[in-house]
Amino acid sequence: MAHLHFLRFSAFALLGSALWGGCCANDVCQADDPLADAIELHLSRFSAADLDTVILLRYPKDYTSSTRPENVTLARSGLQVSDSIIVLNNSTPFSRVGNANLGAYRYVVQYLTHPNGINKGVPTEVLALEDLHVQGEYVKTSGCCTSYRNITKTAVVRGKTVDLRANPILRVTK
Repeated sequence: MAHLHFLRFSAFALLGSALWGGCCANDVCQADDPLADAIELHLSRFSAADLDTVILLRYPKDYTSSTRPENVTLARSGLQVSDSIIVLNNSTPFSRVGNANLGAYRYVVQYLTHPNGINKGVPTEVLALEDLHVQGEYVKTSGCCTSYRNITKTAVVRGKTVDLRANPILRVTK
């Protein structure tokens, strides 16, 4: 009699795992796009000397004149200058703080100019990303899988709202 209880339990366990395993255990989910919220800054019409040092500043959206920004300085060699693309993402080049995403900040891009041949460069603002708005959602892609997709990505650049969802590239010119 004890053998029958064991067989019933075994049959139930096998049947249950077959039913549950058919749902989710066999699904292979696509990984989320790590660049879904990213914005690429393409720097063009700059000389190699202009782009040897690029400075990115990040301010909280609600800032005052006394707010000190976080900054990242990108010192680049001549070879790196030819690849003049900077990726802004939730955790690149700045560290992510809590759940805050790109939209929680205002970004300023500067480069160092060398007027009259002076050695010490002077920071010159070339772009300000104002009112960046990034929003996404998780959508069901199959029986058990969800995938993140970006539904809104806009920024105010030079007073104009730019939709970056379909093409997340900003061309930054001198």
